[in-house]
Amino acid sequence: MSHHFDTPTAIEDGRLNLCDLYAFPDTPGRSALIVTANPDAGRSSPVTFRPDALYELVIASDGGTREDRAYRMSFAEPDADGNQDMQVRYAQGPSSQSGTDGTELGAGRTGQTFGLSNGGSAWFGVAQDPFWGDAPALFAFTRGLADNQYRPELFTGTPANLLAGRNVTAIALQIPDDAFGGTNVAVWARISLHGHAAQRQVSRAAHPLLRSFFFPRPGPATEALNAASPADDVAAYGDIVRQAALHVAELSHAANPDEQAAMVAAAFLPDQLRYRPGQPAHFAPGTGNGRGLHDDAFGATLSLMTGRPLGVTASPHPVVPQFPHLAPAGNDDLPALTDMLGLREQGPKPPA
Repeated sequence: MSHHFDTPTAIEDGRLNLCDLYAFPDTPGRSALIVTANPDAGRSSPVTFRPDALYELVIASDGGTREDRAYRMSFAEPDADGNQDMQVRYAQGPSSQSGTDGTELGAGRTGQTFGLSNGGSAWFGVAQDPFWGDAPALFAFTRGLADNQYRPELFTGTPANLLAGRNVTAIALQIPDDAFGGTNVAVWARISLHGHAAQRQVSRAAHPLLRSFFFPRPGPATEALNAASPADDVAAYGDIVRQAALHVAELSHAANPDEQAAMVAAAFLPDQLRYRPGQPAHFAPGTGNGRGLHDDAFGATLSLMTGRPLGVTASPHPVVPQFPHLAPAGNDDLPALTDMLGLREQGPKPPA
């Protein structure tokens, strides 16, 4: 999967688990930024946002690795029906790199689109998980790699979508293109805890499947990755990504394994989504533009990793023309993913 259940913290509380990030043109002169959280919301995770957490969409307007703009979303305690109020703030300059303050842009309630003072709009609530991909085949493929087996045939059958019928919680912003501050920017999302102790970042997201390929086991390494900044990614994780990519290149008999591994590492790190506001979205690690809700991130990432088209499929989700463009939450009778995957041996179920 993408970032689903990628750390012990995320497994314990899905409200602190960022799943996927999207950036694409919306109405003329405006773009949509969408981030999803709470994998398998309502079954494995709650359907609310943590009131002691700060959810942010951050931008490096020069396309670098240091943010200079941040949209900050904070939440009130849920009422008896599980609905919440959300406040959107905006910070620019050095203050965007940490802290919780900012200029208030607007406030609204679960499931309702509301206006922002910069001319944009916002929405948050429960939606169908827009990510799809053949997770069982990917699990088997990565297990094979660990045993020095390259098995692309795992992706040639009818693909299974483990996330079909499952929900997430989402935050969607529609903002003016000039609010990005540049024509070729970098975007990522993060969550931090605050209020009871010093502010502490616990999750971040940009490239899908970075963790699935290079950090597949939730543990100290993924916690450290989630707490870090894109500015440190190449120095801290470049060798890990290159060695894993080199292993795949050698098993797949790539023409130039070293060159293939270097290209993969450069595409994945630093962990940011590059975006040119106003230009058509097309997800491709390292070379694409943003990410649309119907871009095949699973197939594009797998194909990049292996150096050949692999696992490519079309989106199973309906096109929703109006903002926030997310498909309504489903109500399928499915077991919790945490139970199916054996992620929690015991403990209470999250509230619905």
